[in-house]
Amino acid sequence: MTESEQLAEIKELIEKNNRGIEQRLDHLEAKTDDINQRLKEFEIRIETYQKASQQVVNLAFSLIIAATAAIVIPAVFGR
Repeated sequence: MTESEQLAEIKELIEKNNRGIEQRLDHLEAKTDDINQRLKEFEIRIETYQKASQQVVNLAFSLIIAATAAIVIPAVFGR
């Protein structure tokens, strides 16, 4: 095998290896994009949960205040 044939074979192996690497990188990029999309959806869910939880807490305090007022006001005015 001549030196130029060896170089051509090495070049072919390198190109084949590069194609494999490019395929793996494309696969990893697709996986990364999928993970990023799922993370964004998860963050939206967490944000929604936090807002809903805060609204429930506000509602609970409002009900406690209303119930307290319903008991205290008639007791103060003697009704």
